[in-house]
Amino acid sequence: MEDPKKLVRGLKDISPLFSVVSEEIPVQRSPEVQVLGVSSPDCDGDSLLLNTFFASQIASPDKACSLLSVLSRHAKVSSSPGKGRPESFGNHLDRYCLYWDELRDLINGPLLPRTEGVLHSRDIFLDFEYRHLLHFEKAVSLLDKWVLLLKPTAESLTEGYKMMKVGLALNPQLEFYITLSGKVEEAKGVMAFDRFSDFVSQHLEAHLGWLGWVDLADPTRHFSAALHAEPLKYQHWNARPNLQKFILAGWIDALERKTQGSVLAEVSR
Repeated sequence: MEDPKKLVRGLKDISPLFSVVSEEIPVQRSPEVQVLGVSSPDCDGDSLLLNTFFASQIASPDKACSLLSVLSRHAKVSSSPGKGRPESFGNHLDRYCLYWDELRDLINGPLLPRTEGVLHSRDIFLDFEYRHLLHFEKAVSLLDKWVLLLKPTAESLTEGYKMMKVGLALNPQLEFYITLSGKVEEAKGVMAFDRFSDFVSQHLEAHLGWLGWVDLADPTRHFSAALHAEPLKYQHWNARPNLQKFILAGWIDALERKTQGSVLAEVSR
């Protein structure tokens, strides 16, 4: 019988597949899909404004960012939800619309047929009015991060606490971030946040993130520069895999490709 060492050397000469040195095979990673929401018990009707602003703070060419407004059937919209073209809401940010029942059917329905193209990594801001959540409570399970804009008052903090309690009951892995509304008072804000955070940690066993202040009342400065939105960009790699999130991202991707195809067709005419 031939020497085994010579045999191994011969196989290596035939093909590198038989090499004893194994090369690292690149692992294809699934896309990053993060769903965020911004709500306020004090200005629930300004949900679109708040979500648009926070989305604009992290939107960039490096990662797709979309705004998805979930609407009541009584809402007046410029385009037909679920079918119309996206609306441009600034640099690197488009808005899509769905009615509550359409979102429910999309999330609870069968998987979307596979379309051409690769699913992109994406941040999705789910714009909804908290009082309309009764239409489809399961929407909270889509959220990775929920930003609450609160006033530094007992009434507002109490309402924010109630929202967090509901959110955690529907989605125990939900992350919360607190922003205070009003004139920037950094020391007062940090003190109010620390006390509130301790209370929430004790009673709900939840950790809160601090984002700073925004001033809605000053039209000259509009939103204050004392906002720290950087933590919203950071995401553990698919820390909470959720098929419904990918269905939502796939729906947006399909509409994007359809819109781009329509634009190219019009240009080529």
